[in-house]
Amino acid sequence: MKNRSASLSLAIALLVSFIDYMGLGLVYPMFSSMLFDPANPLLPAETSEAARGVWLGILIALFPFAQFFGSPIWGTLSDGKGRKKPLLYSLGLALMGYLIAFMGVFESSLLLLLISRLVIGFASGNMAIVQATVADISSAESKGKNFALYSMSLGAGFTLGPFLGGVLSKWGFSTPFIFAAGVLALNLGFVMLFFKETHQKPVNTKINWALGFIQIKKAFRFKDIRLILLCTFLHCFVWSFFFEFVPVYFIDKYQFSSTDLGWFFGASGAFYALSTGLLIRPFIGRFKPELLFFSGNFFAGLAVLAILGIPSVHWLWSSTFLVQFFVAFVWPNATTMISNSASAEIQGEALGVFASVNALALILSPLFSGSLIGRHPSLPMWVGGLGMLGIALLGVSTFRKNLFKDKR
Repeated sequence: MKNRSASLSLAIALLVSFIDYMGLGLVYPMFSSMLFDPANPLLPAETSEAARGVWLGILIALFPFAQFFGSPIWGTLSDGKGRKKPLLYSLGLALMGYLIAFMGVFESSLLLLLISRLVIGFASGNMAIVQATVADISSAESKGKNFALYSMSLGAGFTLGPFLGGVLSKWGFSTPFIFAAGVLALNLGFVMLFFKETHQKPVNTKINWALGFIQIKKAFRFKDIRLILLCTFLHCFVWSFFFEFVPVYFIDKYQFSSTDLGWFFGASGAFYALSTGLLIRPFIGRFKPELLFFSGNFFAGLAVLAILGIPSVHWLWSSTFLVQFFVAFVWPNATTMISNSASAEIQGEALGVFASVNALALILSPLFSGSLIGRHPSLPMWVGGLGMLGIALLGVSTFRKNLFKDKR
């Protein structure tokens, strides 16, 4: 009975991450089209391309900015109060955020859209709770595979989200947000009815709103995982630069519409989900997480650079598959390495630190790159590809003595 309860909680946790990322993915085919279309009333028609890129960067950056503060708070709160109650609170907050986004599009209010990104981003820090739940119910042998399932749920959600965002936007850009709010309400009900508490030994915790900055400072004092945190930070930075701004390149070169972008992001998510859920599993059991992490960066970097050389849009799908297949090696193995470094009592805190480091990268990347993308649409491939190659070389040079040793 206990195993059945744990399996049910794992399934519900994966459903939470699936629906969260479906809602997150809705905006990817929308924001670029909304901001770079002079006919859209969200910005004045005379707004320059560089300025539109800046606003796109801000809209994208506000989500991880709020997540940066939310992740360690939700993670620490779940260590002290259990996983279920904080998860319910975070989902309720996200529901409010999507309703604000609906009003922002309906009223053509950029301010309301900005507020909604803050609210939804803070609520999305609940991924620290989901990750801690996966760690709670996993054995040492099953942890890597369960985190691969977690990554698959993110990819599957991101498969459906952008596709629905592109399709539903035919009926107006506010329609996808109402849809997301409805699905999130169902998610809230599932957690309330079916999720069983997985953290049976709460510890005393103290919430600090500056915990994100405190955790960043603490993170780089951990000698054993300092380099892994640095590499995941760099990966998040360059991947964000590539994946969040590549729509501008597709709009410029192939005249993609929001529906076309929905198909691209949907295919990307499908390839990622297939890779994490099935294609990379034989490798996880045979090779060390460090080797898979750095190898994934190396080959993903090559695949991203290859997009610049594709002869026509028809080759885009095979290039996208290669990118997502190799990136699929990165996150499950990075999460496994961080989780393995923490004791059972502080899984929520450790994974919250991990999430904060990554969120910091997601904040900085769009803020630095927004105005540049408007002038140089091909920049996402150069930064993303060369950046991941650099991460791989950094890892090999540092871990070369340990990468090929037998797994312990």
